Amino acid sequence: MKLKIVLPIFATVMVGLISSCSNGLDTGTKSNTTNSGPLSNKSLTTAATPSISPVAVNLKTAARFGILSGVAITSTGFSTIDNFDVGIYPGVRSQVVGFPPAVILNGAVYASDDVTNPATLTYLIQAKQDLTDAYTFAETAISPTPVIIAGDQGGRILTPGIYKSTSTVLIESGNLTLDAQGDSTAVWIFQVGSALTTVGGSGGNVVLTGGAQAKNVFWQITSSATLGANTEFNGNLLALTSITLDSGARITGRVLARNAAVTLTSTNIITKP
Repeated sequence: MKLKIVLPIFATVMVGLISSCSNGLDTGTKSNTTNSGPLSNKSLTTAATPSISPVAVNLKTAARFGILSGVAITSTGFSTIDNFDVGIYPGVRSQVVGFPPAVILNGAVYASDDVTNPATLTYLIQAKQDLTDAYTFAETAISPTPVIIAGDQGGRILTPGIYKSTSTVLIESGNLTLDAQGDSTAVWIFQVGSALTTVGGSGGNVVLTGGAQAKNVFWQITSSATLGANTEFNGNLLALTSITLDSGARITGRVLARNAAVTLTSTNIITKP
């Protein structure tokens, strides 16, 4: 009689335990599912744990310059370059226009035809070579695997990594936020296949959070970059051709143009990270 009572109870308990374990396994599997596909144009990139950063781009002697240009540097209005030098090569000093009223704090202008210091030419040649090498390094970086992006990046939150576009990148419909997730050494490399354009103002800026530092953000631009009026921008611009800062645009970083001109429109500020 006792055996007949115990067996049904035992069976009921075992069924309950099996059901409970099965539900637990299903829940665990679902919680670990992630979408590994490419970013959609308006998605946010976030991560539960810090992302893997690429190796930082080494600017070497080019890091000394807030502006480094190929053929011309033009400033209109009262712009400020803070704690940087300004250099031009192979362009000459006569192609550096607008200094003053633009001012360089704790720095100076260096041109390829400065005869008073023969070492200047050698140094500028080295700086341009270091810029070329840095540009190439950024352009060809593949670890971690680049994330494909396209079009307007406004409104996104991007964790450290390499982000690659085959065409123009815009920052228009909101701020682009770079989140280091508490890692002050986090690095971003943006590989832009054509131009970079921002609108600035209330949206269209590049802002940092989570301990991110402007010195660790690198924008490799295959053509030209234009920072729109009143843009707040963080990072180092490495452009193959030209860079233009519209009125009131401010950058914490560097403006480095390999082959063409750098143009400051009015009341621009370039600050060392």
